[in-house]
Amino acid sequence: MFERLMTSEYPKTVLLATDLSSRCDRALDRSLQLARRWNARLVLVTVVEPEPAARESAVEAPTWRRPPGRTSAVELQLRRDLQGCGHPIEVRVADGEPVAAILDVAKSEHADLIVTGIARDETFGRYLLGSTVDRLAPQVEVPILIAKTRPRIYEEVLVGTDFSAYAANALSTAARYFSFARLTLLHGWQVPFAGFLDKGEFREDWRAETLRASEAFVGQAALSDEQRGGIKMLVEHGPPEMLIHAYMQDQGVDLVVVAAHSGKGVLDRRLGGTAKRILETAPGDVLLVPQRASRA
Repeated sequence: MFERLMTSEYPKTVLLATDLSSRCDRALDRSLQLARRWNARLVLVTVVEPEPAARESAVEAPTWRRPPGRTSAVELQLRRDLQGCGHPIEVRVADGEPVAAILDVAKSEHADLIVTGIARDETFGRYLLGSTVDRLAPQVEVPILIAKTRPRIYEEVLVGTDFSAYAANALSTAARYFSFARLTLLHGWQVPFAGFLDKGEFREDWRAETLRASEAFVGQAALSDEQRGGIKMLVEHGPPEMLIHAYMQDQGVDLVVVAAHSGKGVLDRRLGGTAKRILETAPGDVLLVPQRASRA
């Protein structure tokens, strides 16, 4: 049985990982919105490549063209860009390989949540994650929020489930972080032989059995009685990523929460399976809750 949780607990430190491009603007706006609502500390990290070797020049540059260094210049530009944002932001500029640097900063700053953006989106099609997010997601030990949409208030949060302990962790994380929103639990079920669906009452029986499993799952989850009673449960036939895409699009839902786990082992350093398909196809933000999340 899963551990009971009776109170909400918001993240205390939010880490925004950005490459300073326009595609991360929505991640910045979302992290600001959530940090204000949670009264959380907001830390921004960006990673710069090592400075190239200085090239000799026959003409001495004027004094205003002599910055103290690329890292300092990036930090100065960031502070200029963030003026007047309405919430204090601590800036960290790191050197080296992006994934390793972000993980180091997340650990040293005791981040409870990492927020980042996507590489680009194809209109009415897939969202391309980029190599950094693809490699970062399976390695983080705290939830990671991939921001795609403009920062509207999360009025309803969709939680995908396969009834595993990892999914229970994702559900309790959603309840803790977004106690102000309605929670909808969605399970996509599929049968090995689709022909059975047309035999008598097989479809209805299978749906009823899956709904009972959903109720048992919620009953054992780490939730308060109030949270448990307010959950809307959906069991539908079909691939989870297709059902999630359709529900978010039809109902105007801006966030889906899913567990990140697979059977590929600890040496798998790239996101794969259902979680990646959901990330690529969901028409809204995705909160990925890792199985190693110690504070989730």
